Amino acid sequence: MGFDISYHPIREDEMEAWFFAPMKALREGDDSLIRRVAEERSKQQEKFFAEKYIDIMKTLASWDPNQPTEKGLLYGMAVISGFFTRYQYVRGAAYSFLLDRQPQMGEYCSSWRSFLPDWIPSPKHEKLTENYAAGVYMSPDQVKALLADYEKSAKVHQILTDFFEGNLEVFLTALQDAKRTGSGLMEAAEVIEVEPLDLNRTVCYSDLFLCDPKGAYIYQDVAIAQIKAATGMSEEEIAKKVQEGKFTSQKTYVELDDTEQE
Repeated sequence: MGFDISYHPIREDEMEAWFFAPMKALREGDDSLIRRVAEERSKQQEKFFAEKYIDIMKTLASWDPNQPTEKGLLYGMAVISGFFTRYQYVRGAAYSFLLDRQPQMGEYCSSWRSFLPDWIPSPKHEKLTENYAAGVYMSPDQVKALLADYEKSAKVHQILTDFFEGNLEVFLTALQDAKRTGSGLMEAAEVIEVEPLDLNRTVCYSDLFLCDPKGAYIYQDVAIAQIKAATGMSEEEIAKKVQEGKFTSQKTYVELDDTEQE
């Protein structure tokens, strides 16, 4: 199915305030903290999805602790962060996959265990290995270092350019958003599932309106180009078949490789 990747700027104090502290309270049977967070945020942020935030947190509070943390609480934290801050989407271009090719780029990532509360089990994996999971985390200092090295190191510049290709601008925007707010950057898969042939059918488990749409438009352009190449059809013909329901999902018609960008 490939991977729908999102990048979420978030600081450790925000993790504690929005997620760890209210989650711990919920697991102990106290929902007052989460309701206070929702109430206060609703005053600060127009159209904050307070009830959805509360519902997801309550669902996560009952998560089986024997299940991998990256598939439960950490994935959930990525979903939750998307209710509070703008985030970026790219199809397939996970920094985790870059580490498979260039392990030395791991110097810009932090171990989750280094700052997770003691009551949260260590994740089985520090990077993405499957769908619906959390991936790597970059600290604020690592975000700044990666941006600086992209500018001054020809090697790092080339590595990022070669890997992200058409999605490079989106990834750099995620880093810049994190730097501007003094945040780290969290990677996750399937917080949002983009339907490239009909963006209105995109599924998002967080706040869709806080997701920058640029990456989805890039995915749409690549998907249409692939179908045109595979079928010889024009964009108008493709659009008509989508409208008729004959192409219900580009992902099932011609799969976009996670490392292939235009």
